[in-house]
Amino acid sequence: MIKQFFILLYVTLCLAFPNAVMAQKAPVMRAQSWIQVDRLTDTVLASSNADKRVNPGNSVLLMVLYTAEKAIEDNIVNRNTKITVNNDALSVPPLNAARFYVEPNKPVTVAELQKAVAIMAANDAAVALAEGIGRTLENFVEMMNENAASLGMKNTHYTSVIGSSNKGQYSSARDTLILADTLLNDCPELLNVWTQPDISNGLFKHANSNPFLWRTDAIRGLHTSEFQMKNWTSVVYFSRDYLEGDTRFSRELLTVTMGFDKAEHNTTDTMKLVNWGADNYKTLMLYQAYDTIDRIPVELTNGARVRVGVKESVYVTLPRDAILQKGAKGFSVKVSRLDPLVAPIKKDEKIGDMTVYFNEKPVAEAQLVSLHDVQQSNFWRRQWQRIKAIFGMH
Repeated sequence: MIKQFFILLYVTLCLAFPNAVMAQKAPVMRAQSWIQVDRLTDTVLASSNADKRVNPGNSVLLMVLYTAEKAIEDNIVNRNTKITVNNDALSVPPLNAARFYVEPNKPVTVAELQKAVAIMAANDAAVALAEGIGRTLENFVEMMNENAASLGMKNTHYTSVIGSSNKGQYSSARDTLILADTLLNDCPELLNVWTQPDISNGLFKHANSNPFLWRTDAIRGLHTSEFQMKNWTSVVYFSRDYLEGDTRFSRELLTVTMGFDKAEHNTTDTMKLVNWGADNYKTLMLYQAYDTIDRIPVELTNGARVRVGVKESVYVTLPRDAILQKGAKGFSVKVSRLDPLVAPIKKDEKIGDMTVYFNEKPVAEAQLVSLHDVQQSNFWRRQWQRIKAIFGMH
């Protein structure tokens, strides 16, 4: 009879940790809205007013890039499509806005305009992209709002393709994080663009406008900009793999800070938050995808056992000091599965569910799956096995 049962397993991780003091609280931030998340586990490390609607400033350019990527995906344009830059691209942005300084009536590829937006937050390139793809700025703004809605950006609305003082244009740190995470996941063509040190229009070489890139090679984008010299916004992607003892750690942090009133506050506070997240939390890979976690006997076979594991690597993000204090003793795993397992079993077939606990609190969940096919033995062999089981024969 098939019955549901629970097996309690304790994980021995064999981790080696150095000594550390207690973790500090998140630094005081002078931003209006901010959030920091570990991308590997989708764990919010710290936030404040993350859903507050604030003026996004020129971080609106991230949605311009995403909308351009969607247009490429939908075959509206391709990266080599040439867009003729008209005078609007030069006249729409305010005088102090960042510009690529493309020549009027000169055709420029979509890829080059995207790079100008990503590398130096060029307003003129954003306007050119919008008109080239949407035919009018109004049409492109509508496309941006449709994309925001499809991504679940509930506290975002656009009225312009560049920074605007219009109160109808707003976003939040959490929504901006959703957008940035989607750009990293779904737009691989841009991954190497964010860190490009400069870009040239043929006459002038423009430096990358993101000051965080020069702080550490672990920062790999995405955006820093100001609007009217009083609204600074940063989106920082931190990524690093390293070893402590015999344990491999992976860190991917995404930090969004919005609404600083001074450039130095933006740079100093945002960097403090990035360093705090990197120093005070650890992300551990407990189980690697398709590694064997257990071997479980399977009935109606000739003594076969099925190897089980997870389809996607299982990560947990925890305070560094909590791990140091508890070590492997802090972890436990509970697995629920059907018993007995009966052949046939297909590869990737669900075998059960696994929940990882730390300090008796759930920190990760995953499905256990079969790592290979298991076939039934032939009919007469199965009958002989049943007879042996009835009479206790071995």
